[in-house]
Amino acid sequence: MFRLPVCPHCHTVYHYGDVRKNKDKKVIQCYHCKKNFIQSRKGFIVLFAVAAAAAVIINTVVLSVSDDIRGSIVTVSSVSVIAVVLAIIFAPYFIIYKKEINKDKHKSNGKR
Repeated sequence: MFRLPVCPHCHTVYHYGDVRKNKDKKVIQCYHCKKNFIQSRKGFIVLFAVAAAAAVIINTVVLSVSDDIRGSIVTVSSVSVIAVVLAIIFAPYFIIYKKEINKDKHKSNGKR
C-alpha cells in the first residue's frame, strides 16, 4: 500500500495520471508489455478508514477545545471535507493491479 501500482506481468510502474485515467476501466492493457490485467480496489477500505479516523480524532479535539459552537461547526465541516478530498487525491496509491484470470482456460482444463 501507499505506492503506485505496477504491471503484474512486467512490473512497469504506472504514474499518478495514468492510474487516474484507468480508474473506470475494468480490463487494462499494459503500455509496455501489452498484456491485460485488472485492478483491485480493496485498498480503498483502508484509505477511507484512515481518513475517517483522522477526521473523527481532529473533530473531537476541535469540539473539546472550542467554546464557540458556531465556529466549531464550520471547523468540523471543513476538516471533514478536507479529509474526503485528501482521500480522493491519494486514491491511486491504494489501487493494486492483478493478473487477469482467464475463465476460458479454466473451463477447457476440466474437459477431457
